[in-house]
Amino acid sequence: MITVLQSISGSYFSSGIPDVEFSVTGYRAGVVISVDGAQIYSEHLYPVDGKIALTELDTLLTPYARQSLKVALCIVISEEAEDSSTATSTATLNADIIYCAADVGTSAADFISSHFLTTLDGEKTTAVNRLEYLHYIGTDSATATAHYDDGSTKAFKLLPVAGNSKYTTLDVSPGQFVLDGHVLVCFVIQAGERTFRFSIDFDEPDCAPVLVFDNSFGVEELLYCTGTHTVAPTYKRESGFVGRYNRNYNIRETRTFKADTGILSFTMANWVDELFRSQSIHVVNFRDGNPNIGKEILITDSKSEYTNDDDELPRFTFSYEYAQRNHNVVDVLRSGRIFDNTFDNTFE
Repeated sequence: MITVLQSISGSYFSSGIPDVEFSVTGYRAGVVISVDGAQIYSEHLYPVDGKIALTELDTLLTPYARQSLKVALCIVISEEAEDSSTATSTATLNADIIYCAADVGTSAADFISSHFLTTLDGEKTTAVNRLEYLHYIGTDSATATAHYDDGSTKAFKLLPVAGNSKYTTLDVSPGQFVLDGHVLVCFVIQAGERTFRFSIDFDEPDCAPVLVFDNSFGVEELLYCTGTHTVAPTYKRESGFVGRYNRNYNIRETRTFKADTGILSFTMANWVDELFRSQSIHVVNFRDGNPNIGKEILITDSKSEYTNDDDELPRFTFSYEYAQRNHNVVDVLRSGRIFDNTFDNTFE
């Protein structure tokens, strides 16, 4: 007989899947683990003092959850006698696993019902000419309530731009909420019990670089850096004599960029660490107002230190390089200033 001592059910983040423990009175147990109906594990396990534990399930399941954001987990346990491979009893455990690399401090069910898939716990500053996305688990309908300088408001229905039956992606770029004769001040996105607020930066500073990265929930977010952007290429040369002449027969170029986020709010400062821990980052270029996902980059150094002093506002610096081997990159899609990724045509 199988007795499940510690089970799983409901929803879990991949970073917090509990162990499964059960006891058997028979000789051994066959354990089959499936994800979205596809078998990924099948073994015979033998009890110690009558008990078997399935531990570190996060290591096994996280790659599958990251690929699909949300997967259905099924664990089938079959007890077998020593002289037979026929199951004498079985137990089936089911749960939903949602990709998350963070410790959110609450249950997955509570979080996904009341939060968008971001660690930004507060207001995000944006500008009218920027591209913004929000993602959430589920298919609830979404609306945006825009607030204007004269105190008026207007509701907009938002349609998904990506997703499936498991999750939804919204384009929440502020430009779509602009009305003639009104100045957009802020807007609030609502989907089910989830709400998220964006405030508008009226200065609309030039941004370079603009980066899109995978956050701790495996979905894309954008960071607009408003500080100084520099590039410092270095060259490693290998030379030798070819006949009478000394030649550079191998030249390796490394283009190192240094970026400054500009001044951030404290809530956004906590969120920017998502960029530094991301494993997938790309540059975004804009041409004629249209975004283009550019080269993949690799962050090589970052400084995200700040204090709670009253006279200090956080701003971070970091260095990055192209992820590809060839750094001799000609970007024909970028217009405007060398480092300007915004929609305007300043200095053209």
